[in-house]
Amino acid sequence: MPTLMDMNEIKNKVIEVVGRNALHNPDRVHEQSNLKNDHGIDSLKIVNLLFDLEEEFGICVDQSSLVFENFSTVEKISQYIYQKLGDADES
Repeated sequence: MPTLMDMNEIKNKVIEVVGRNALHNPDRVHEQSNLKNDHGIDSLKIVNLLFDLEEEFGICVDQSSLVFENFSTVEKISQYIYQKLGDADES
């Protein structure tokens, strides 16, 4: 049974993953960072980021969820992952 992580743990891991994928300012990633504008993560780089997030958290990103609004900031990514992990615990 997967252990449900708290939101702060998720945010910290998301910040690490975004930092590894950032084209610039990897050391300045924070909750409200805009991935595209602040870190240069474009539509091609987001694919690598999504793979890394899936591997890091053991989740599968739903194709229907692949909209910019869900993956534009660390905060939004963290909320998505928190929900996915909660859904996995209920299964």
